[in-house]
Amino acid sequence: MQQDSAIRLIIGMGLIVAALFALVGSPEQGLAAVAGAGLGLFNYHWLYQGAVRFFEAAESGGVKGGSWMIVAVLRMGFLAAALALLTKMGLAPAGLIAGLSVPVLSQVIWTTRKAFNRSARVRS
Repeated sequence: MQQDSAIRLIIGMGLIVAALFALVGSPEQGLAAVAGAGLGLFNYHWLYQGAVRFFEAAESGGVKGGSWMIVAVLRMGFLAAALALLTKMGLAPAGLIAGLSVPVLSQVIWTTRKAFNRSARVRS
């Protein structure tokens, strides 16, 4: 998946989830969903860039030790600290969780669409 299309899909789905939470729940839950989706988008981008660097280094034979693991632990630590800060600020945990799930849902939608398009080409 190209990162540009993934980011657009994540932003679009994040806005839909936030709007649904704001309409069905409360504006505070909608705000929490926006914060969660933003955090998920930041985490996705960081993960994507790290994977690109790792695989480029692997192709050139430059993968050394566990430096990539240290970066992954730092990323997860940042994510945990950001979640702790957002919940301490009073944002609704349900909205945060829904927002954080947006990148995963967008990947499922993108993969499903790609699989159906591929199977339609094979049938024709």
